[in-house]
Amino acid sequence: MFLVTRHVPGAVALAAAALVKPALAQDKTFHVALDDTFAPHAMPTMGGGVEGFNVDLANEIGKRMGARMNITAAQYSGLIPGLQAGTYDFLVAPVTITKERADNLLFTEGYLNTDFQFVTKAGAPDITHLKQLKGKTIAVNKGSV
Repeated sequence: MFLVTRHVPGAVALAAAALVKPALAQDKTFHVALDDTFAPHAMPTMGGGVEGFNVDLANEIGKRMGARMNITAAQYSGLIPGLQAGTYDFLVAPVTITKERADNLLFTEGYLNTDFQFVTKAGAPDITHLKQLKGKTIAVNKGSV
């Protein structure tokens, strides 16, 4: 999982500012987005807000920068388009790095490793290539990578 921001010079400053003195962001509000369907990282609260690790992380970044964080829970499919449109300053959400994304977005160093895994019946042959799944029925864990 990474913090993601638009690939512009100000984005480099944002990433660097997360590690330095709060004075850099005084009187600044950052618009942060995340997907609130990824418990325990982000999930709705009974009171209508959002909570979880990603929310805590965004708030801690704001605290260290001396900035306010306006956190928006949005559908995952709208996070990167919203970031690219300037609606959000950065994302605190699991985003897989691809070449196309890396050409347009700035990623921090990862802070969560989410490997893809297949679980099969004991004694079944190992799955070594996705082609082996052709014609088979598979199940996925909704809400997880």
